Amino acid sequence: MNGIKISDCKFYIDEAARVVICVIPNTQLMVTDFIHEHFRWKDIDFWMSIEYILENQLAMPSSFMGKAVCAEEDEWNEETGRLIAFSRAKDKCYKSFFKRANKLIQIFDRRLNDMIDEFNDFGEKLDNKKLILQEKINQAIGVE
Repeated sequence: MNGIKISDCKFYIDEAARVVICVIPNTQLMVTDFIHEHFRWKDIDFWMSIEYILENQLAMPSSFMGKAVCAEEDEWNEETGRLIAFSRAKDKCYKSFFKRANKLIQIFDRRLNDMIDEFNDFGEKLDNKKLILQEKINQAIGVE
């Protein structure tokens, strides 16, 4: 995930109300975009599809908003308001991202543990079949 830049944002300025609003748009697929950029998707696709992510609240909201309100006793400064609003929007966005990324990791962890359990069960079955086969061989050749 590349850092969110202030140039990616939309700003709404109301100088009369002394308010600056920053909107970070197009954030819905941040989690899946991050996975595509940093992991081999075919490995992760083994467990889930983008549709699964979208259907299970793992996709980010479509945008995040931060708001800065200038107190009456402070001097109005649009640039400072932009920076404060941007910082607040970015903080919300990153918190949401890490919450969803952690949930994905938990899902992967559970799925990996399920796979390990299945492999262990399969190994035990193979060991049991091997013991049974060895007993049959021993009986057939007269060894006890």
